[in-house]
Amino acid sequence: MNFIARQSQLRLTDVNVNDLNNTAFGCPTLNSDFSCAGNTHVNFSPNLKPIAGSNYTPRMSTGIELQVLLPIINAPFRIYYAYNPLILNTFVPGQSKITRDMFPAGGAGDYTFQQAVATFGSDYVLKEPRKTFRFTVSTTF
Repeated sequence: MNFIARQSQLRLTDVNVNDLNNTAFGCPTLNSDFSCAGNTHVNFSPNLKPIAGSNYTPRMSTGIELQVLLPIINAPFRIYYAYNPLILNTFVPGQSKITRDMFPAGGAGDYTFQQAVATFGSDYVLKEPRKTFRFTVSTTF
């Protein structure tokens, strides 16, 4: 079981948070010298939090493995099959800070805004596979 016992230790460094908070996002209008105007500053929290329902959750897999030493090339060959009875299958709602005022007004701005929300702000599913079959060939030291 892997878990996060002290969530207060999940933090971004002060340098990273300052970089994010001091960055201007969006370009709703252009000046005559083609520089952006009307940028938006977004405040980011330094605290990170685990996805709901994924902390203190048992994880496991079981399976078989066969490992042999290949005679001619003198390299180990490993083949394994794993079955995961406790798969992670969690729906995660998007938490986007993208707003409409970060984009130019009109058709192209509307389209770009919708594309940005679909790409960076959409909901997603974390789902592990039920079974895994793999093989490796490596070198000896």
